[in-house]
Amino acid sequence: MKRSLVDRLSNTWVDRVISRLYAHLDIAVMSAFNGPERLALIKEIRKEEGHLLCRPSELFMVHAIAAGQTRVPGDYAEVGVYRGATAKLMCEAKGEKDIHLFDTFAGLPGSEAIDIRFRPSMFSAQQEAVSKRLVKYEKVHIYPGIFPGTAGAIRDKQFAFVHIDVDIYQSTRDCLEFFYARMSPCGIIISHDYPSSAGVRKAFDEFFADKSENVVNLPMSQCMVLKLA
Repeated sequence: MKRSLVDRLSNTWVDRVISRLYAHLDIAVMSAFNGPERLALIKEIRKEEGHLLCRPSELFMVHAIAAGQTRVPGDYAEVGVYRGATAKLMCEAKGEKDIHLFDTFAGLPGSEAIDIRFRPSMFSAQQEAVSKRLVKYEKVHIYPGIFPGTAGAIRDKQFAFVHIDVDIYQSTRDCLEFFYARMSPCGIIISHDYPSSAGVRKAFDEFFADKSENVVNLPMSQCMVLKLA
Protein backbone atom coordinates (compact mmCIF):
# COMPACT_ATOMS: atom_id res chain seq x y z
CA MET A 1 0.00 0.00 0.00
CA LYS A 2 1.42 3.36 -1.06
CA ARG A 3 2.07 5.77 1.82
CA SER A 4 0.75 9.31 1.57
CA LEU A 5 2.74 12.37 2.65
CA VAL A 6 0.69 12.52 5.87
CA ASP A 7 1.54 8.89 6.61
CA ARG A 8 5.26 9.48 5.97
CA LEU A 9 5.37 12.53 8.24
CA SER A 10 3.30 10.96 11.02
CA ASN A 11 5.19 10.67 14.34
CA THR A 12 8.32 12.40 12.98
CA TRP A 13 10.03 15.54 14.26
CA VAL A 14 8.31 17.49 11.49
CA ASP A 15 4.96 16.24 12.75
CA ARG A 16 5.85 17.32 16.28
CA VAL A 17 6.85 20.84 15.19
CA ILE A 18 3.65 21.27 13.18
CA SER A 19 1.60 19.92 16.10
CA ARG A 20 3.13 22.44 18.52
CA LEU A 21 2.42 25.34 16.18
CA TYR A 22 -1.11 24.11 15.59
CA ALA A 23 -1.72 23.71 19.34
CA HIS A 24 -0.83 27.37 19.94
CA LEU A 25 -3.26 28.47 17.23
CA ASP A 26 -5.96 26.03 18.35
CA ILE A 27 -5.93 27.31 21.93
CA ALA A 28 -5.87 30.93 20.76
CA VAL A 29 -8.98 30.37 18.61
CA MET A 30 -10.83 28.52 21.39
CA SER A 31 -9.96 31.32 23.82
CA ALA A 32 -12.02 33.70 21.71
CA PHE A 33 -15.16 31.65 22.46
CA ASN A 34 -14.47 30.25 25.94
CA GLY A 35 -13.46 31.73 29.27
CA PRO A 36 -9.98 30.95 30.63
CA GLU A 37 -11.38 28.56 33.24
CA ARG A 38 -12.73 26.23 30.52
CA LEU A 39 -9.31 25.98 28.86
CA ALA A 40 -7.21 25.81 32.04
CA LEU A 41 -7.38 22.02 32.24
CA ILE A 42 -6.37 21.58 28.60
CA LYS A 43 -3.43 23.96 29.07
CA GLU A 44 -2.42 22.01 32.17
CA ILE A 45 -2.49 18.72 30.26
CA ARG A 46 -0.55 20.23 27.36
CA LYS A 47 2.14 21.36 29.80
CA GLU A 48 2.29 17.89 31.37
CA GLU A 49 2.50 16.10 28.03
CA GLY A 50 4.90 18.31 26.12
CA HIS A 51 3.86 16.77 22.79
CA LEU A 52 0.13 16.15 22.46
CA LEU A 53 -1.11 13.27 20.33
CA CYS A 54 -4.55 14.92 20.30
CA ARG A 55 -5.16 18.51 19.28
CA PRO A 56 -6.34 20.85 22.06
CA SER A 57 -9.75 21.13 20.38
CA GLU A 58 -10.02 17.32 20.38
CA LEU A 59 -9.22 17.26 24.10
CA PHE A 60 -11.89 19.90 24.60
CA MET A 61 -14.37 17.70 22.71
CA VAL A 62 -13.65 14.66 24.91
CA HIS A 63 -14.03 16.68 28.11
CA ALA A 64 -17.18 18.54 26.99
CA ILE A 65 -19.02 15.42 25.82
CA ALA A 66 -17.94 13.39 28.85
CA ALA A 67 -19.26 16.17 31.11
CA GLY A 68 -22.54 16.14 29.22
CA GLN A 69 -23.06 12.40 29.76
CA THR A 70 -23.18 12.36 33.55
CA ARG A 71 -26.99 12.01 33.63
CA VAL A 72 -27.00 9.08 31.21
CA PRO A 73 -27.03 5.73 33.10
CA GLY A 74 -23.81 3.76 33.03
CA ASP A 75 -20.06 3.92 33.60
CA TYR A 76 -17.31 5.55 31.52
CA ALA A 77 -14.54 3.65 29.73
CA GLU A 78 -11.46 4.32 27.65
CA VAL A 79 -9.45 1.88 25.56
CA GLY A 80 -6.04 3.24 24.57
CA VAL A 81 -4.97 5.19 27.65
CA TYR A 82 -1.31 5.76 26.74
CA ARG A 83 0.00 8.26 29.33
CA GLY A 84 -3.44 9.22 30.65
CA ALA A 85 -4.13 12.64 29.11
CA THR A 86 -7.69 11.95 27.93
CA ALA A 87 -8.28 9.71 30.95
CA LYS A 88 -7.56 12.72 33.17
CA LEU A 89 -10.04 14.81 31.20
CA MET A 90 -12.67 12.10 31.63
CA CYS A 91 -11.95 11.85 35.36
CA GLU A 92 -12.46 15.60 35.70
CA ALA A 93 -15.79 15.32 33.88
CA LYS A 94 -17.28 12.05 35.16
CA GLY A 95 -18.73 13.16 38.48
CA GLU A 96 -19.51 10.14 40.67
CA LYS A 97 -19.32 7.59 37.88
CA ASP A 98 -16.85 4.71 37.69
CA ILE A 99 -14.30 4.87 34.88
CA HIS A 100 -12.62 1.78 33.40
CA LEU A 101 -9.28 2.26 31.63
CA PHE A 102 -7.70 -0.30 29.30
CA ASP A 103 -4.26 -0.35 27.71
CA THR A 104 -1.59 -2.91 26.90
CA PHE A 105 1.03 -0.54 28.41
CA ALA A 106 3.39 -2.28 25.98
CA GLY A 107 2.33 -0.36 22.89
CA LEU A 108 0.21 -1.41 19.94
CA PRO A 109 -0.30 -5.12 19.25
CA GLY A 110 0.38 -6.54 15.78
CA SER A 111 -1.21 -4.56 12.96
CA GLU A 112 -2.46 -5.33 9.46
CA ALA A 113 -1.52 -3.94 6.05
CA ILE A 114 -4.31 -1.34 6.29
CA ASP A 115 -2.75 0.10 9.47
CA ILE A 116 -0.01 1.72 7.43
CA ARG A 117 0.78 4.57 9.85
CA PHE A 118 1.38 2.32 12.83
CA ARG A 119 3.74 -0.43 13.90
CA PRO A 120 3.76 -2.91 16.80
CA SER A 121 4.89 -1.54 20.17
CA MET A 122 4.24 2.12 19.27
CA PHE A 123 2.84 4.25 22.12
CA SER A 124 4.03 2.14 25.04
CA ALA A 125 3.61 3.72 28.48
CA GLN A 126 3.98 2.89 32.15
CA GLN A 127 0.88 1.83 34.08
CA GLU A 128 2.44 3.10 37.31
CA ALA A 129 2.82 6.59 35.84
CA VAL A 130 -0.83 6.63 34.75
CA SER A 131 -1.96 5.42 38.19
CA LYS A 132 0.08 8.19 39.83
CA ARG A 133 -1.35 10.79 37.47
CA LEU A 134 -4.92 9.80 38.34
CA VAL A 135 -4.40 9.01 42.03
CA LYS A 136 -6.57 11.90 43.28
CA TYR A 137 -9.67 10.64 41.46
CA GLU A 138 -12.08 8.08 42.88
CA LYS A 139 -13.64 5.06 41.18
CA VAL A 140 -10.82 4.65 38.65
CA HIS A 141 -10.12 1.08 37.50
CA ILE A 142 -7.09 0.23 35.33
CA TYR A 143 -6.77 -3.02 33.38
CA PRO A 144 -3.42 -3.85 31.70
CA GLY A 145 -3.34 -6.18 28.71
CA ILE A 146 -4.97 -6.62 25.32
CA PHE A 147 -8.65 -5.68 25.20
CA PRO A 148 -11.19 -7.39 25.27
CA GLY A 149 -9.29 -10.19 26.98
CA THR A 150 -9.02 -7.88 30.00
CA ALA A 151 -12.72 -6.94 30.06
CA GLY A 152 -14.09 -9.74 32.23
CA ALA A 153 -14.84 -7.42 35.15
CA ILE A 154 -17.10 -5.16 33.07
CA ARG A 155 -19.04 -7.67 30.97
CA ASP A 156 -22.24 -7.02 32.95
CA LYS A 157 -21.93 -3.24 33.04
CA GLN A 158 -23.67 -0.51 31.08
CA PHE A 159 -21.89 2.52 29.63
CA ALA A 160 -22.77 6.17 29.15
CA PHE A 161 -19.52 7.28 27.51
CA VAL A 162 -16.68 5.38 25.83
CA HIS A 163 -13.52 6.87 24.34
CA ILE A 164 -11.54 4.71 21.89
CA ASP A 165 -7.99 5.56 20.83
CA VAL A 166 -6.44 2.31 19.64
CA ASP A 167 -5.23 3.39 16.17
CA ILE A 168 -5.58 0.09 14.30
CA TYR A 169 -8.33 -1.90 12.60
CA GLN A 170 -8.67 -5.05 14.70
CA SER A 171 -8.44 -3.31 18.07
CA THR A 172 -11.06 -0.77 16.98
CA ARG A 173 -13.35 -3.53 15.73
CA ASP A 174 -12.92 -5.42 19.02
CA CYS A 175 -13.90 -2.32 21.00
CA LEU A 176 -17.04 -1.78 18.94
CA GLU A 177 -18.05 -5.43 19.19
CA PHE A 178 -17.73 -5.25 22.97
CA PHE A 179 -19.18 -1.85 23.83
CA TYR A 180 -21.98 -1.33 21.31
CA ALA A 181 -24.40 -3.76 22.97
CA ARG A 182 -23.51 -2.36 26.40
CA MET A 183 -24.16 1.31 25.62
CA SER A 184 -27.13 2.95 27.33
CA PRO A 185 -29.70 4.68 25.14
CA CYS A 186 -28.16 8.10 24.43
CA GLY A 187 -24.72 6.71 25.31
CA ILE A 188 -21.87 8.10 23.20
CA ILE A 189 -18.80 6.46 21.69
CA ILE A 190 -15.98 8.75 20.49
CA SER A 191 -12.93 7.53 18.61
CA HIS A 192 -9.72 9.24 17.66
CA ASP A 193 -8.12 8.82 14.20
CA TYR A 194 -11.30 8.07 12.22
CA PRO A 195 -10.50 10.28 9.19
CA SER A 196 -6.72 9.80 9.43
CA SER A 197 -6.39 6.04 10.03
CA ALA A 198 -7.68 3.73 7.31
CA GLY A 199 -8.00 0.87 9.80
CA VAL A 200 -10.10 2.85 12.27
CA ARG A 201 -12.33 4.16 9.51
CA LYS A 202 -12.81 0.69 8.03
CA ALA A 203 -13.72 -0.78 11.44
CA PHE A 204 -16.38 1.89 12.11
CA ASP A 205 -17.84 1.88 8.61
CA GLU A 206 -18.07 -1.92 8.51
CA PHE A 207 -19.51 -2.27 11.99
CA PHE A 208 -22.23 0.37 11.59
CA ALA A 209 -23.15 -0.51 8.01
CA ASP A 210 -26.17 -2.52 9.22
CA LYS A 211 -26.93 -0.49 12.37
CA SER A 212 -29.46 2.30 12.93
CA GLU A 213 -26.80 4.70 14.18
CA ASN A 214 -24.70 6.92 11.94
CA VAL A 215 -20.97 7.52 12.34
CA VAL A 216 -20.53 11.29 12.68
CA ASN A 217 -17.20 12.63 11.44
CA LEU A 218 -16.25 15.41 13.88
CA PRO A 219 -14.29 18.46 12.69
CA MET A 220 -10.80 17.13 13.32
CA SER A 221 -9.54 13.53 13.69
CA GLN A 222 -12.47 12.15 15.67
CA CYS A 223 -15.81 10.48 15.08
CA MET A 224 -18.83 10.01 17.32
CA VAL A 225 -21.74 7.59 17.54
CA LEU A 226 -24.88 8.24 19.61
CA LYS A 227 -26.60 5.01 20.66
CA LEU A 228 -30.28 5.24 19.78
CA ALA A 229 -31.78 2.39 21.81
